[in-house]
Amino acid sequence: MSTEEAAEPPTKKVKEETTGWESHTLNSSEAFMKADEGRSFTSLATDSVSVLQGIGPVATRVLEVLKLKTVEDLAKYKFFLMARALLTLSETETEGGRPEGSVMNVDKAVDKEYESKSLKEIVAAPVSALEGLTDEAVELFGDLKVKTIGDLGNFKYCRWAEATVAITAYEETKTATERKKERMLSKLQ
Repeated sequence: MSTEEAAEPPTKKVKEETTGWESHTLNSSEAFMKADEGRSFTSLATDSVSVLQGIGPVATRVLEVLKLKTVEDLAKYKFFLMARALLTLSETETEGGRPEGSVMNVDKAVDKEYESKSLKEIVAAPVSALEGLTDEAVELFGDLKVKTIGDLGNFKYCRWAEATVAITAYEETKTATERKKERMLSKLQ
């Protein structure tokens, strides 16, 4: 028997699955843990907040107390959304620009003593000015250097979570191979 006959037959090359994203360069490597960087936004949105890069023991403690377990929970955190809205709108405010008879207010977002303030003054106010925020939450935010409503509106972990959840509506979750198979099956029906 020759050495050629004794050799094993050549194996068939296994065709690698095409995702359709091989040429894409987008990434969020500064927002997610190294092990999670290649995952879909959709899967990250429903995962633990620990997938966010920089969530250490202090932040973990704060988020646990606030009952914010997933990225989506953090994105939809009521007090972040209030602070973010106030911060964004404060950028549109003109000093002395309130028209007479205006009924615009944020009374349900802030404590009584802040209701008549300008948006810029509200954003500069301590987070404790948000109506309903507990003293414990205020103290915990202080541990994270979140002192004002503006700080909370700009809190990077909440912003990263919010962006992750928002972008899931525009993410294709099926690979090119899966989409091709789906198209072929629909033709059979």
